[in-house]
Amino acid sequence: MKQKIVMILLLLGFAIGGAAQNALPDTLLFVFKLHGQTRKYEMTFTPKNDALVLNWRILRNLKWQKGSYALTPQAVEKGTVLSFLMPEDGRHVTLPEHETAYILSQQAYRSLKARQRFDYNHTEYILLDSDERVADFALLHVRDTLEGGEMWILDNPALPLVWSMQNNPLEINWRVEDIVK
Repeated sequence: MKQKIVMILLLLGFAIGGAAQNALPDTLLFVFKLHGQTRKYEMTFTPKNDALVLNWRILRNLKWQKGSYALTPQAVEKGTVLSFLMPEDGRHVTLPEHETAYILSQQAYRSLKARQRFDYNHTEYILLDSDERVADFALLHVRDTLEGGEMWILDNPALPLVWSMQNNPLEINWRVEDIVK
């Protein structure tokens, strides 16, 4: 229970854009590449009753399309599958208890930190390095042992965000970039 409270407080700090210089912005820009196309989604991650709500939006045809994914408390704690569900305008989806979206579960993150490996989507990922940094957080660079898919995960226990995905066998790759306003 204490761990959940700490996690919620830290997530809340990120959601309201804490004053610390190393805090992440409250809105992140995910740049997706798929089959030669690029899409840019603005996303926010907001804690809600031990769960996490991811609100997204994209400007298409001069109109904002938006929706959300809700991650259950069980998914946030013990999820084992990363959802690749395509966003649809106006759709608000609660993911199954075993699925997360754009973050690792707390259990997978703890495994990565303790054992330098974790299992997700029935695939083992191993830690390669942590050389790259974002907002004073290391990015944990991992590769799957089967097909060579790579992820860079924000080394932040409050929000172990998949900052980048490359060489994904599903060909859905992304990277978080700065929002220029």
